[in-house]
Amino acid sequence: MPFYEGQTIKVKQPFGDFYIISIPAKLLVQVCYSFAARYGDDVLSGVQRGINENRVKAIAQFCATSDAMFPTSVILSVNLDENGVNLDENGESPLHPWYINDDSKLVIPTSDEIASIVDGQHRIEGLKKALEKNELSADFDIVCAIYFELPAPKQAEVFATINFNQQKVDKSLAYQLFGYDLDSVESKYWSPDTLAIYLTRLLDKEDDSPFKGHVDFGMKKMDLAIQEEEEEEEDSFDKWYVSTSTMVQGISSLITTNPSKDRYYLHKKRIIRRSREVLNDIEIKITPPLRGYYMENKDGLVYDLVRDYFTCCDEMFWRRRDISFMRKTIGIQALFDFLKYVLNYINKHGQEISSDQVELYLKRIDPDKLIGFNINYSGVGRTQIRDFLKSECGIN
Repeated sequence: MPFYEGQTIKVKQPFGDFYIISIPAKLLVQVCYSFAARYGDDVLSGVQRGINENRVKAIAQFCATSDAMFPTSVILSVNLDENGVNLDENGESPLHPWYINDDSKLVIPTSDEIASIVDGQHRIEGLKKALEKNELSADFDIVCAIYFELPAPKQAEVFATINFNQQKVDKSLAYQLFGYDLDSVESKYWSPDTLAIYLTRLLDKEDDSPFKGHVDFGMKKMDLAIQEEEEEEEDSFDKWYVSTSTMVQGISSLITTNPSKDRYYLHKKRIIRRSREVLNDIEIKITPPLRGYYMENKDGLVYDLVRDYFTCCDEMFWRRRDISFMRKTIGIQALFDFLKYVLNYINKHGQEISSDQVELYLKRIDPDKLIGFNINYSGVGRTQIRDFLKSECGIN
């Protein structure tokens, strides 16, 4: 009896024919190996990049959630050993090769590791880790694209085509898509970044918000970090945008130190669905300043605080042409950093968090001192602005 047998679909393409098949993850991880790229004697061998353990860990955590899914295929080249050969010196195969039978089924005779991972090594390693922890269902299947005896150079060509010819999804658009079903899920089940997406949408549409009409949800394609100074024209001064990712990351930083970990833990498969309070089980070294509001479902207070803070920022900084960098990406990131800094200070000294209390610290800053700042439009510029705000505020 073969190790595994399953129905395939043959796909014909100019590069070469391959077969699509669904294989149980618990079996797939046993027959694969990664052909890592290495330099030796000035020659490059192998296909895959090195393993990123953080990415593997994240995939393993994702496998333990009720949202676990991998709809794209793992690509394999089969019937070659780690040296890229399938015949010994006598011209005979020392392997038990995979084959397609007369019924168009893939037959995997044994659990021998003769399937080289062309693309998908992190998924395979993440699946292994999840299986080891018994956090992956026994009937979890993985879609695979199978090439037969694809040599290393051709494997590398496939890998390069997939990883370098495909454009990454814009992060702001990804956040927008991630929060697409907000209305279908009760807010008490929202993860921190889902709440941040909701509040970002609210800030973009509410009349009393300084961000009304200024949030880029991935369609405007305007990166404020490199936006040219066309704002000098009178009719274009108010045409500015902040990316969704900047907003979501800024709001999330006030309620979580690890958005992915919180999301995975909240969505972890359980007999009874648990709301936000389940995140109390996670140990946090440094508690974000508004974590309590989030845990107690006081989302309105988070919104009010952020809106009021940036309304004050609008009055102090954003309406001035001579410090226009304060409403670009680096400026808004630095303002979120400063808000978190002030809130932590208020908590540390046992004061009550309120918009008025935050404004007292913000008003200590003299905007005129920002005129003529030699700003680096990168992470360095964000640090420059943040450190200036902290220094002006006079708290440590």
